[in-house]
Amino acid sequence: MKIEALVPPARPGKPWTLHLEGGETLKVGEGVAADFALCTGKILEEETLKELRTAVRFAALRDYAITLLTGRILSTGMLAEKLAARGAEPVQTEEIVAWAEDVGLLNDREYAMALARHGQSRGWGVYKIKAEFRRRRVPREHWEEALAALDGPEEAIDAFLARKLTDPEDRKQVKKAADALMRRGFTWEQVSEGIERSRRAWRDGH
Repeated sequence: MKIEALVPPARPGKPWTLHLEGGETLKVGEGVAADFALCTGKILEEETLKELRTAVRFAALRDYAITLLTGRILSTGMLAEKLAARGAEPVQTEEIVAWAEDVGLLNDREYAMALARHGQSRGWGVYKIKAEFRRRRVPREHWEEALAALDGPEEAIDAFLARKLTDPEDRKQVKKAADALMRRGFTWEQVSEGIERSRRAWRDGH
């Protein structure tokens, strides 16, 4: 197939526009254009054209990954999921994820640490943080290290109970507060110890 025209971008760094006979148009990055030695009038064999389309698609997917990763932090699992939803083949997804890790755009260990700290800052317990790890597809090998780096749950539990319990001897109040803490992901043992601390402080003040 003949290249009818190869039009440079209006701004440097943007893709070139490749016009093929028959009306097909491809957006081609400068690197791909150089790799395939593209120029106006060149005839592309069917196999070469197929490879060019694959290269163009891969470059577009990688640009999409860069856009995602410069906007926010993701886990490798989340990036793979988004690439697959974009139509990436498994081998393309694997290559792009590996590339993103190599250049430092992806780091599951750092992501797990940051997510755990974020969860604790929002008053979450360990179960809630683990649920968030699962939802965000953080590899399990990073869970325990991230959780171990956190402060103990006592401060968060005590602060919550100080806001919610006016009378720690009131069973209804205690149950409501305990249920709320359990929903936040704290263990029953942690909640029980927190309630006992609250009761001791309340008794000492009366």
